[in-house]
Amino acid sequence: MSAPLKTINMLVAALGGEGGGVLTNWLIEVAKRSGWYCQSTSLAGVAQRTGATIYYLEFIPRSADQPEPVMSLFPAQGDIDIAVTSEIAEAGRMISRGFVSPERTTLISSDHRVYGITEKSDTTDGTADTGFILDLSTRYANRFVHFDLLELVQRHGTVISAGLFGAIAGTGVLPFQRDVFTEVLATGKGAAANRAAFDESFDRAQSGGVALYDPVPPSAFGLPDATTPLGARLLPLIAALPQEVHEVVYQGVVRLLDYQDEAYALDFLQRVTQVVGIDGGQDSYGLTEETARWLALWMAFEDIPRVAQLKCRPAREAEIREEVRAAAGQYIQVTEFFHPRVEEVAALLPKAWGQRLLNSDLLTKVLGSVLGARKLRTDKVLTQWALRRLAALKGGRRKTLGFSQEWEMIDRWFSAVLTAPSTEVAKAIADCGGMVKGYGATRHRTTSRLLAILDAVKAQDVVTADFIRRAQKAAMLGEDSAVFDDLIQSESSLITQVAQ
Repeated sequence: MSAPLKTINMLVAALGGEGGGVLTNWLIEVAKRSGWYCQSTSLAGVAQRTGATIYYLEFIPRSADQPEPVMSLFPAQGDIDIAVTSEIAEAGRMISRGFVSPERTTLISSDHRVYGITEKSDTTDGTADTGFILDLSTRYANRFVHFDLLELVQRHGTVISAGLFGAIAGTGVLPFQRDVFTEVLATGKGAAANRAAFDESFDRAQSGGVALYDPVPPSAFGLPDATTPLGARLLPLIAALPQEVHEVVYQGVVRLLDYQDEAYALDFLQRVTQVVGIDGGQDSYGLTEETARWLALWMAFEDIPRVAQLKCRPAREAEIREEVRAAAGQYIQVTEFFHPRVEEVAALLPKAWGQRLLNSDLLTKVLGSVLGARKLRTDKVLTQWALRRLAALKGGRRKTLGFSQEWEMIDRWFSAVLTAPSTEVAKAIADCGGMVKGYGATRHRTTSRLLAILDAVKAQDVVTADFIRRAQKAAMLGEDSAVFDDLIQSESSLITQVAQ
C-alpha cells in the first residue's frame, strides 16, 4: 500500500463584502474539476471592518489506493501551506496568530489598507504601520507575494475575490492548471470583468508581485479659472497668496463656502493672510499651510445643520450606491444612526436660550428623557424633508450658542499662533489644531485639553515647541488624563519655582 497522501492547507482572510465565500466556492470547484477533494470551513468574523471572516480549506488528491480522507475543520498553527489575505493588516494578524511560518507558508496579500474601527476611532494616528507589516511578512513567510489588488480590481469593475483567485493561480501554490481556473470564472455574473482581473493578477503574481501597472503620477495643483462671479471674487485673493499654499487654501475655501457662505470664506482668507505675514516663507510656508489646514477644518465644525447637510446631499446617495454596487434603478434602503444629546440641541439654539437650557436641571432632564439613539431611514421622503429643514438652519448658525462656543476656542488658538515668540513655536501651536476631533465626550476632552495647553503656554515666560509637542502627544493618549495632567502640573510647578 502506498504512503498516505498529505493535504495542502490554505487559510483565506477576507473582509465583509469582498467575496470571501465566493472565492472559497471557486477554489472548491477548481479542486473538484481537477480530481481533488476539498473541504472548507468558515470562521465568521464581523463584517465591515471590525474583523475578517476566515475560510479554511484542505486539498488532497483523490486516489483509488487511499480511503476517503478525514480532514480537519480548523487551522492549526505552523500547519498552513498557503495564507491569503485581502489587505495587508490581515497578513500581520495571520503572522501574530502563528499561521504563517518560514518553513512552509506562502503568503499572498493585497498590500492596500482598509482601516479598522480601532484605527479610525483612535484620537491619534492609530493606523497600523504598513511598512512594518510588509517587512514582517517578508521575514516570516517562506514566500511573500503582494501587490495592490484593490486598485487592480477597481479598474476592471469587480471585487477583490477575482484578483485573489488570479494571484493564487499565478503563484502556482496549487497543482491545478490555469485553464481550470478560467473555466470556473466563465459563467456567472460579471464573468468578463472577473476574467480580466484574474488575468492581470495571474501575471503579476507569476512574476512575484512585480508592479506591472504604472499609474499616472498626480499632476501639480493649479488654481482653476473663474467660471462664476463668486469665483471671480475669491480666486484672485487665493492667487495673491504664496503658491505653496494654494491647494490647501483653495480646498478650505470650497469647504467653507459649502458649509456657510462667502463672508465665512473671506474670514478664513483674511486669517490665512495674517499667518503669511508672520511666516516669512520658512520651510515653504509650512506654518501657513498647517494653520490653514486645521483652521478650515475647525471652522467647518459638525453641528446638527452640518450633519443633516452631509446626510441628505445627492452625492452621498451616489457614493453609497457605488459602495454597495447597486445597479442603475435598483432600490436601496439606507438607515442612519443618530444619538442627539441635550448639549447638541442647546448648541443649536440662540446663545441666551441655549445657555438657559443648559443651566436648568429641569429642562435638561425633561429634554434628555425624550432624546437618545434613533434609527432613521433616509430613503424615506419624510426623513429627507426633516434633514433638509435642519440643514437650512445653517443660515442662523452665527447666532447660536454652539457657534459662539466654537469661535471662542478658535480665536484663542489662532491668536496663540499669531503671537508665538518664534515660527517653530507657532508651528507647534498650529499643529495642536489637529487635536479637535470626534463627538460628545471625545470632542469635549480634546478641546478642553487643547485649551489647557494654551493656558500653560500663556503662563510661561519662555515657551518651547518641545513642551507643546509633548503636551499634545500626552493629550491624545485617550480617556486617562493622568499623563497629560502630570505634564501640565509639572510645567506649572516649574514656572512657579522660577518665579519665586
